[in-house]
Amino acid sequence: MPVKHFFCFFSLTIIILVAGASPANASGDLGIRTGLGYDFVSQEYFYSSSRYDTALIPNPDETDNILLRKDYLDDVKGLIYLKYNPNGEGRYVVETGWEQSPETFRARGYGHAALGSTDNRWDADFNFDIRNQYRGTADPGEDLMVFGGKLKYRKSLSQTLLTHLKAYGEKVAFDSVGELVYNYSRFGAEIGLDFLSAGYNSLYLMAGVEKRKVPDSAILDYMAYKAQIGYAGVVGEVQILGDLSLESKGYNEPDNLDNYILTTLTADLRIPVGSDLCIRPDIDLEYFNFENDNYLNIDYILGRMGILLDRDLGRFIPALGPKIEILSMASDFENDEDYLEYYFQIGLDFYNSRRAFFMLENQLGQHRYGNDPIYYSDFNFNRSSLIGSVKLWQNLNLDFLLSAEWEWHEIDSDDSRLYLISTGLIYTF
Repeated sequence: MPVKHFFCFFSLTIIILVAGASPANASGDLGIRTGLGYDFVSQEYFYSSSRYDTALIPNPDETDNILLRKDYLDDVKGLIYLKYNPNGEGRYVVETGWEQSPETFRARGYGHAALGSTDNRWDADFNFDIRNQYRGTADPGEDLMVFGGKLKYRKSLSQTLLTHLKAYGEKVAFDSVGELVYNYSRFGAEIGLDFLSAGYNSLYLMAGVEKRKVPDSAILDYMAYKAQIGYAGVVGEVQILGDLSLESKGYNEPDNLDNYILTTLTADLRIPVGSDLCIRPDIDLEYFNFENDNYLNIDYILGRMGILLDRDLGRFIPALGPKIEILSMASDFENDEDYLEYYFQIGLDFYNSRRAFFMLENQLGQHRYGNDPIYYSDFNFNRSSLIGSVKLWQNLNLDFLLSAEWEWHEIDSDDSRLYLISTGLIYTF
């Protein structure tokens, strides 16, 4: 029996034995999750040497396109996690677990502790992630250890004013480094204010600073300064979410190379137009401004806008409408990146708190480049995604994430297909 098939059979046997031996209504401070997962990422694309090497092909029109396929991930995995949550309150939680495939293992964990009351509270969190390939040769960046944590203090200064202070840090260490793969440490701090109204509307402000240290490549060290202002509330019957943020990042490089200021603006509205109908306009803008504009670092503006109509049918919420995305490279350098993308989106959300939930989304549209690039071609696309969880039996759940994207280009040899599958069959007791 192949190793992968044996591993799948062994993990499934453990799940069945545990499910049969454990009562579904078991309760207590200690919880256990065990299960079987499957991850798959694959891309299919066409290749024709006549696309780039016409001079080397006597009759390029007669050259056949070759369908190629690359599987980036194709693994069955088993997992087991232990969770300690006294009294089920969530004030003190620790969870740690182990995942293993035929070639790799992964140890993960997190913890949370809360002290104090709502008006005067400390929150502490930590997390770790250790990955190792025990069969075959690992490429640089595949074996690593990540450790992180944060400490947050929140205090109510009045009934309408809340403040917080937060410090955080992260350490990433690879077994072997290489080009573009470096160990680093990152740490930062922030302060925030939240102004609350009687109707629970909120205006919030935040300012922060972050530092990264890269021992093996000092030019990748950076210092970043951040600021944010946002609003969440209801005006009349219209629900509004809005956010404006700034980030200034400076690297340890000569001539301020790679330094930039990033500005982002997001806004989402939900406007009732009937007892169960809503219009949902949204906008997302991003402006990258490099201090030293050059061939590689090009200022750009990226905008996404759309308007959806949804209907609340109880457990089902269908939504549909048009959206567009525009990229404009603001530079004197010649570039091929500018594009306009427009599509029609259809979505369906289903919620049943006891049995299942899923979110289905499909986008059908066109992607058009503005400057007739040499190595790109305009294309039509279809993008689909499905995220959900279904209770199969008692405490046995099937979690899944499915995604696929198809591109049909004006030049056939540029066509591509991308598939992603991530599933988990999990039993909790």
